[in-house]
Amino acid sequence: MELSGPWRAHVADDMLRRTFPLDEFDDGGWAEIDVPGHWRDEADFAGVDGPLLYRTRFEADSPGPDRRTWLEFDGLFYQGDVWLDGTYVGDTEGYFFGHLLEVTDRLRRQRDHLLAVEVACPPEPSSGVGRTLTGVTQRGWNPGGIWRPVGLRETGPVALRHLRVVCTDATPTVATLAVRAVVDTARPRPVVFRTTVFGIDHRHPQPLAAGENSLEWRVRVPRPPLWWPRELGDQPLFDLQLTVATEDGAISDSAVRRIGFRSVRMRDHIWRINGERLYLRGAIVPPLDRSLASIDEASATEDLHLARELGLNLVRVAGHVSHPALYEAADRAGMLVWQDMPLSGSYHRGVRGPAVHQAGELVNRLGHHPSIVVWCGHDVPDPVDRTRAAPRLVDQQKPTWTRTVLARSVRRALERADPSRPVISHSGVLPNLPRMDDADSHLWFGWHAGDAADLAAYLERVPRAGRFVSAFGAQSVPTGCEAVDGTRWPSVDWERLAGDFGAHAEVLARRFPPGDHPDAEAWAEATRSHQAQLLRTQIELLRRLKYRPSGGFALDRLLDGAPAVSGAVFDHLRCPKPARAAVAGACASTVVVAWPPPSLPGGGGERQTWVSVVHDGREPLDPARVTAELVVAGVTRRWAWEGRVEADSVIDVGGITWPVGSATAEVTLSLSLTANGVTATNLYTTSEAPIRS
Repeated sequence: MELSGPWRAHVADDMLRRTFPLDEFDDGGWAEIDVPGHWRDEADFAGVDGPLLYRTRFEADSPGPDRRTWLEFDGLFYQGDVWLDGTYVGDTEGYFFGHLLEVTDRLRRQRDHLLAVEVACPPEPSSGVGRTLTGVTQRGWNPGGIWRPVGLRETGPVALRHLRVVCTDATPTVATLAVRAVVDTARPRPVVFRTTVFGIDHRHPQPLAAGENSLEWRVRVPRPPLWWPRELGDQPLFDLQLTVATEDGAISDSAVRRIGFRSVRMRDHIWRINGERLYLRGAIVPPLDRSLASIDEASATEDLHLARELGLNLVRVAGHVSHPALYEAADRAGMLVWQDMPLSGSYHRGVRGPAVHQAGELVNRLGHHPSIVVWCGHDVPDPVDRTRAAPRLVDQQKPTWTRTVLARSVRRALERADPSRPVISHSGVLPNLPRMDDADSHLWFGWHAGDAADLAAYLERVPRAGRFVSAFGAQSVPTGCEAVDGTRWPSVDWERLAGDFGAHAEVLARRFPPGDHPDAEAWAEATRSHQAQLLRTQIELLRRLKYRPSGGFALDRLLDGAPAVSGAVFDHLRCPKPARAAVAGACASTVVVAWPPPSLPGGGGERQTWVSVVHDGREPLDPARVTAELVVAGVTRRWAWEGRVEADSVIDVGGITWPVGSATAEVTLSLSLTANGVTATNLYTTSEAPIRS
């Protein structure tokens, strides 16, 4: 039974804390507030950091003999203290998973009840050293509140407190499910756990001791229909139902998880789904809306459709845990998910215990989703130097508490909880001892420093850094950004751009001096054009390095959840930037590319570029015909090649060489591929400055 309110709330103070849980307390002057919801979405609390005091009244029948009732919070941001009818019943910590508090005795005493909750979500400290596991959800906003439903749950004498289901392995012959249940019983008794899925009825008898009991077992499913990423196959999903029955055969409690049968393996960031190798083309997703409570099935599905339109097969849920609707939509859409713990930046030593505990809760909450293919313990544990495109390799060999202790403690907890998926300690960290493969890079060539194409030379020097690039790109100013006042141009409020909109103000000012542009819109358009060109150049490079050594990438980022100056391809209104066309072209299943692009400066009296075909399809292209047409200063040259392109491969088909004149010349290179009904084209156009020998 969901407690639908009405709810009332007030900002906490020491006097109210003493009296607000009492039945006789008069809350008539308190503001009404939505539950589920975030308090900053309410006009009365729009600028409040809390804590807030919540109250609601409800009626409930007395539990029957041998029945138990639990107060269930499905999501409370971030800490809560709970009273029922003036009696303290417990506390909660952690925003993305549920909390159960037994209230059987209280409900047997009366029918009318008062629920009072103090909710705290402390703002990020000015020191930058976090003390709560809220990740990036607190960047520029306070998400505090009761953001998921609150209800009463009735069970028999044995209650399911936690349930974890993961598919540890799957082949066309058999799939194996690992099930872990934590149950609570008031007295010792024998029970039978019954697991039903895809026609398999598995029974597991077990004697229980009084109190909490943790049990694990496996269920084997013969000839399972496999779940695949969309580009590889279908997405069959099945309900797994678990019941626990007491010695008299009565069902005491039950739960349902929707699962898919699939296996995931990763070595050196080369990924295999059900044994099929797959190159990951991904993008970061921040909170889809800064008000996580407002996300629903329709909005999550639409956002994943944006990713699919770009040719992506992965979303990286960076530095937070999203609304359950996102994971359900990803399962249905066949979109793979990289899931971070809600840890981003530096943290106080006191969070280690809660972080390890919440790692287990993360697997409990999301482990059954087939779309999730990797857990990551910590997003960007080291400070970011925005004057460097990549961290110093030697600096990241030095141990730090956040990177070396906290992130790896979380990794070990995730590995214990879920042996079925790869686990990565942290993102944004270069290869470092003792686990050289436990790294994925954030590389900002063409943004923090250098040019976009400098990424190629860096990856030649440090090839391990290219195994998976989990953040790259450039920020751009969206159309109509309210933080840019065109009437005062070229004066820019850099402090507001950085504070309210998340802009890297110092990088924007360095790369795009406002005085170099006639007006605000021309300046903003220059940032968007640069973003599009950078993403195209670097995605084409990383795809050309497919499996040599790159296993994939995640660009920064798919979209914004609130008005922002960011690396998003779509702004917070889901309006596309010019980068949309660039990314979609570079992420097509089959692309024909030139490297280095003709736009890059060369030396000597001639230029050369290599033409390559990147084919992610599962069938070979044979015969494939590739043509190139180069126009320099009105002179046209043509090349053609023909041959076989293997499935899931990269083929260098030939080189193009042309002389460089002494005068500025327009250079246009057109590439095309045709084979087996597949057509791919690419176009490079640039004004080339004269190059002296």
